[in-house]
Order: sequence, then C-alpha cells, then structure tokens
Amino acid sequence: MNTIPVRIALANIVAKDILLLKLETKDGTALPSWQPGSHIDLHLGQGITRQYSLCGSHRDTSAYQIAVKLEPQSRGGSRFVHESLSIGSELYISAPRNHFELELDADHTILMAAGIGITPIISMARWLEEKRQRFDLFYFTRSANHAAFREELESGLLKQSSKLHFGLERGEVEGVLERALGEHKDRTHLYMCGPQAFMDTVRAVAVHAGWPEEALHLEYFAAAEPAGPDARSSFELRLARSGKTVTIPVNKTIVDVLREEHVDVETSCEQGVCGTCVATVLDGIPEHHDCFLTTQEKARGDCMAVCVSRSRSRVLVLDL
Repeated sequence: MNTIPVRIALANIVAKDILLLKLETKDGTALPSWQPGSHIDLHLGQGITRQYSLCGSHRDTSAYQIAVKLEPQSRGGSRFVHESLSIGSELYISAPRNHFELELDADHTILMAAGIGITPIISMARWLEEKRQRFDLFYFTRSANHAAFREELESGLLKQSSKLHFGLERGEVEGVLERALGEHKDRTHLYMCGPQAFMDTVRAVAVHAGWPEEALHLEYFAAAEPAGPDARSSFELRLARSGKTVTIPVNKTIVDVLREEHVDVETSCEQGVCGTCVATVLDGIPEHHDCFLTTQEKARGDCMAVCVSRSRSRVLVLDL
C-alpha cells in the first residue's frame, strides 16, 4: 500500500485527553484532496496502524488535521500518539478514504456525535454550513471539558445549528434523541459517530421512529467485541482461487491463519472498522463481527471482514 511521509507541524490538547495533530508533507507538497467523512491510516511503527477521521478544512491540502483521544484501554495506538509524538515527529499516512459520505442533495441533515465521534461530524457540519444547507448537530460529552471544538460549536459559525449536551444520563440522552428524530421526513438523512453504546441507542430510536435504513449512516471507531472462545467453534476455510483448504481454530482469526499460510490479504485496522480486508463469500454463512458492512450487506452474506468475522457454517468459501 502506498504511503505518504509526513511530519507533525502542530500538536495541541483541545479537550480532556484529546490531542489535535496537524500533519504536513516533509517536502512541502500538497496532500491529496478529500471530502467530509474521510479518514486516513496512521502508521505508527511496529505493525501498528490506526484510522483517524480528518477534521480540518477540506479546502486545505497543505496539511491534514486529526484528533486522537487517549483511550484508557489503549492497545498501543492512542497511547503512542499521546506519549511519543510531538512537533517534528515523522511518520507515514495513507491517502484519504471515505466510507462515510454525505448525501449531497438532502433537504435536511441531522448529525449526531458523542465524544471523539465529533471528528468526522464537524467536517460535515462545516461543509453544510458553507453550502448553506439545512442541518442540526447534536454533540454529547461527559462534561464541557471533554468537548472538542467547543468554541467553534458554541460561538463560531456553527453555533446556530449546534446543540451541545454535557453529562446527561442515559434516559436524558434518549429523550433528546426522541425529540430530535421524531417522525422521518423524505430526503432527511442522519449521520452518527461515537462509541458503540451511543450508536446503538441512536439507531434504535431512529428505527423506532420509522427512519428507513437508507437514511441512516454510521461511523464506528471500534468494532463490537467478538464472542469469547467458549462461544466459538473452528471451521474449514476454502480458498477458491488456489483450491487450498485450511482450518480456522477457535483462538485465531482468518487473517492470522492466512498469514501463516503465506496468503496475501490486505489489512489495515484489524478491528473490523475500516473495510480494507473485506472479501467476497462464495459459499457458506459468515458470522459478522465488524462495524463496516451495512445491515443489508451483512444480510446478503456475500462478503465479510476477514480480520474479525468468522463462519456459522462448517465450511466457508472465499474468493481468495
């Protein structure tokens, strides 16, 4: 995969445990253009790659901005960013990818964010404001100190369309969502990003209010936890292109075994979030554990994220 060498030009704490980084090319050349909702891979060395949404101005190709939250249960990514990176640090990134695109001809757009989920959402809000399209932005955080981009949302150009909620209990959050979503109207789209519990709540309220699936757009930052080893079973994986059959034991992923067998499969996050490793299913029933595929795609059963997902059938055949 092609990468872009960059250096950190700015590193500022913009909310509690949230570090904003400004990335520039080492030679001063322009970076690839991007659209709201896009993310990049950050290659942190030692095989660690993480995805972060671009949250600066989509018009500015001289630099990218990302915001990284220090996660208490960090597996090395966010902790490395917070503790080891500073102005002048050099690293590699991917070109932007966008799996969270705005519906450009919507009559009304509702944006829902919780915590660090504001990062793709704020780029969308800026674009909608710039185009003078109607939107409402709802941002939920534990406290005012945890809210990134707070000044821009409270007193900047986005203030008229932004509603910030701090420290609400679950029932209060649900009340805000029920009032905000109400009955779905044609050509209205909902975009949501944040922790899985928040996303599940937003989606449940929207579905109950009659929102169709095609009007719901989600961006997770982590996949759901797969079932524990006791709930899993081994299965046979057949690779259609080579005819090879391998066993996927309970304690290994498909990607783990394919690497052992020297079968090339492109991966990035290995958390079921980015979609890089999605493969075509030719036979068998996949057991999905990712957050990338839509509900409809999972129901079709013709593709799967091989980094986290498994098989419900004894034999699974992939186009690999």
